[in-house]
Amino acid sequence: MKKLVNELTWSVSRAQLFQACQRAYYYTYYGAWGGWEDDASPETRKLYILKNIKPLAMWAGSLVHSLIKDTLDEFARSGQWPETAALQEQARNRMNAGWKEAVGREWEQYPSRRTNLFELYYGNGRTLPAETTNALRERVFTCLESFVMSPTVREILALPYSSWKTNDVLDTFMSNDVKVWCALDFAYIDADGICHILDWKTGVENRITLRQQLACYALYAMSKWNVPLDKLSLHGVFLLDGGRKSDYPVQPELLVSVQDQIVTSSQAMRAKLRDPEKNVAEEEDFPCAPSEYGCEQCSFREVCPALSR
Repeated sequence: MKKLVNELTWSVSRAQLFQACQRAYYYTYYGAWGGWEDDASPETRKLYILKNIKPLAMWAGSLVHSLIKDTLDEFARSGQWPETAALQEQARNRMNAGWKEAVGREWEQYPSRRTNLFELYYGNGRTLPAETTNALRERVFTCLESFVMSPTVREILALPYSSWKTNDVLDTFMSNDVKVWCALDFAYIDADGICHILDWKTGVENRITLRQQLACYALYAMSKWNVPLDKLSLHGVFLLDGGRKSDYPVQPELLVSVQDQIVTSSQAMRAKLRDPEKNVAEEEDFPCAPSEYGCEQCSFREVCPALSR
């Protein structure tokens, strides 16, 4: 098998982490690289394990997204649409399986393929308060009920499958010679030829960050599908709020701003490298940025020199 090469690429999440804490950025994109290999050093393996930790809220969101993707894929194959209770039962089974993986520390052998929960890893490793796990389950169940009953989803199901453009598939596009990663949650073409890009949200609405994310998706659609600007429509669908759809206007100046951000952000990342051509980085060149809130939520707490042991 061809060995993977660590490239300097760009994504919204990568740029946000670089801005928040460069040491956490280094651990994620350089220190943990190769941690899946059998001959990885203990330090690299540890960072790879920590990189793959998920806080409960993120885990809940990923469960909802995976079930949405699977449900839409199954509908495309069979035309069958599940009842809310059936989808919630699938979620319950996945949560139970993930919980067992986390408590059983299966992630020690399979860091990227087994659930490792932040609150357990940095807790007692076995239990959480019942109110915490109950709230998590209700959050997932509420999101799935909103998805099944959503008017937006009903519009999608009424369209021919040929109008679907993508269903949560990770892909790249080029922006000013920079490879950009993104995974549009869902996109389709309506009867009027408008390309609708949807982002399923399992949290509260943050218009600033979502505007940036959707603008990146718009650049993807323009690059990969040749969709003109006037044929794009961007939306967030808020599943904790009954499936409410929030529209985000496609503004030319916003797309230019995001393109500029990709350039300046990737240049700043490149400037930190010891060898830009080979994408070689050294830990000491990426300083810690301690913050009371950020450090408490950081998966790398165990190894970060800025935190007392």
